[in-house]
Amino acid sequence: MYFLGSKFICLLSLIPFKDIAVNAFGSLIGGFVLLWLTVGLKGIKSIRARFGRPSIEIEVARAPSNIFSAIKLGSSADWIKQQFGHPAQVSEGWWGYNFQDALVTLEFDSQMAVQTIAVALVDEKTTFNFPTIHFDCPPLGKAVLSDAIVEHLNLEYVESTRHSELLVSGREGPRGAWHYITLGVLWPHFPGRLLEVEFEWNKDDNSLTTPPSDVKINWVAISRNSGPAHFRWDLGLNLQ
Repeated sequence: MYFLGSKFICLLSLIPFKDIAVNAFGSLIGGFVLLWLTVGLKGIKSIRARFGRPSIEIEVARAPSNIFSAIKLGSSADWIKQQFGHPAQVSEGWWGYNFQDALVTLEFDSQMAVQTIAVALVDEKTTFNFPTIHFDCPPLGKAVLSDAIVEHLNLEYVESTRHSELLVSGREGPRGAWHYITLGVLWPHFPGRLLEVEFEWNKDDNSLTTPPSDVKINWVAISRNSGPAHFRWDLGLNLQ
């Protein structure tokens, strides 16, 4: 019996366990490499997606730099959709687009023709040329409130429990082909994508305390409708 046990131990000592372990580990690594080369990155993602929770990947486009000349008042909703795709938000007579570098809203009449075009900033570096004839307005992104305080435009302050806002509005364009413009300083009381601005308004004497040159305009609009336009403060609102 002792002889058989000794012989068995001798046989075990002849088995190259270390080499077997190294070879097994190498085969495992080689298998993963072969799988990677065969399936590829997209295939790996497909396998992970099959067994993991699904998610939606949304490719967000940039807003046209010439948006105020590209979209004309009176353009049809069908043409807008062909050029810019489906809007991110829709309500009756209103579309909202969440571009990578801007928030854009469009209002339509009963024939679904564009009545109002509004563009809001989401960062400090993006600019959009804004068409004016009766005064020299810097591009949106560079314009401050003092640039818009001119004789033919009116300044007003509006607020709610959800936002505070300064609006400068009036009639613009060539004689006989008037349109209406609004330059806004919108300060929602909730976090979102809209470029943050702040100002102080004295309610006692109904005047702006902050110097107008320190107040950045963060949205503008052109419209067929008289009176100030309004930008939906909840477009781009962060819900997380």
